[in-house]
Amino acid sequence: MFNIFQLKNNHLLRVNEKEKISFLNNIIWVDIINPNNDEYNYIQNILLHQKINFFKLKDINKTIRFFKDKNGLHIRSFFFSYNEREQINNSIVSFTIYNGCLFTSRKEEFPVFYTYQQYLHNHLLIDGNAYELLLNLFEVKIDDLANKIEHIYSTLETLSFVIMNGQQIDEYDHALSDLAVLENMGWKIRVNLLDSERAIKFLIRKVKLPITQQQYAKEILSDIALLLPHNEYVFHQISSLTQSAMGFINIEQNRIIKIFSVVFLPPTLIASSYGMNFEFMPELQWSFGYPSAIILMILAGLAPYIYFKYKNWL
Repeated sequence: MFNIFQLKNNHLLRVNEKEKISFLNNIIWVDIINPNNDEYNYIQNILLHQKINFFKLKDINKTIRFFKDKNGLHIRSFFFSYNEREQINNSIVSFTIYNGCLFTSRKEEFPVFYTYQQYLHNHLLIDGNAYELLLNLFEVKIDDLANKIEHIYSTLETLSFVIMNGQQIDEYDHALSDLAVLENMGWKIRVNLLDSERAIKFLIRKVKLPITQQQYAKEILSDIALLLPHNEYVFHQISSLTQSAMGFINIEQNRIIKIFSVVFLPPTLIASSYGMNFEFMPELQWSFGYPSAIILMILAGLAPYIYFKYKNWL
């Protein structure tokens, strides 16, 4: 599928299905989502007049993600997406600006694009060109990354109460699992931030932007520079909480080992004294000698267990 947007009075307007049949004026954005062959042909023949072979570029330039040629400016950038298990992935979105129009190609829906397109009726472009639209999408992307960092902060605060309490060892499995998820998200955020920084710097170098858009791009770079230290702090906090959780787990394991040593030492002593050396004992002639030894072993094991259970030490 794909969506076409026109620029009217510096407002982005989505073109309906009937208008897509004929050639349209003032097209500024074509957003393509996993298109089929018919949709490829429509975009190639009607919108591009077979002047460029834009959609083949992603196949022959997989290692070159930022470049400019006769077919326009090309940027391939990472954006957050969600798989079937609601896990976050970094997926590529291809941007091409050709003849004053922005073409975006992606294999699936992305939260950033959905959010931006939902509020188009309230959005006004200042300069009204494709480069401003591209910067808008990156600004929404950076805002989304900032929200995710704030989400990590709030989640870490909740996990810190659970871990630092030291009394909820049974919750540590879930806490460590959550920390692993947050660490994975943090790495993906860092990759997104660095990738966005490269893309914006490439745009500034390769395109003679108006002064207002140059300032706009520099403000986005400043936002990225502010978010990177916060993202670094997230990794330090995750590492600290993970080490604390593992420390509490080790302390609990040592305590349990000590308890089991106390519990099983008396039965072991009785078993070694009466069970293994019974023929050297005067109790050899007892009819109930062996059963008595078994009963003493059970009692010696149960007594400490019941006492520790009563003290809530287990």
